[in-house]
Amino acid sequence: MPKTARQDGDLNRNGQRLVRKTTAPGTDHGQHIWIVVCERQDSAGATCGFRYGSNGSDFFQRKCPRCQKGAPGPSIEGLDHA
Repeated sequence: MPKTARQDGDLNRNGQRLVRKTTAPGTDHGQHIWIVVCERQDSAGATCGFRYGSNGSDFFQRKCPRCQKGAPGPSIEGLDHA
């Protein structure tokens, strides 16, 4: 897996937290799937908590597909054990 400065636990500018990187091929050239969870809170203070896949190259700008109308990410079926 290529080296990146991003580490598990990092939060992007849109409230998306990197849960872990996988070795599964992503949908962008040369990328791997990263498992991400949305930590955005609504006006009542409830956290979204949606878990989804992201290409490593997209993480910095990723928005949640559920609460931010972000694009659907690569499937994490069979990859998400946490």
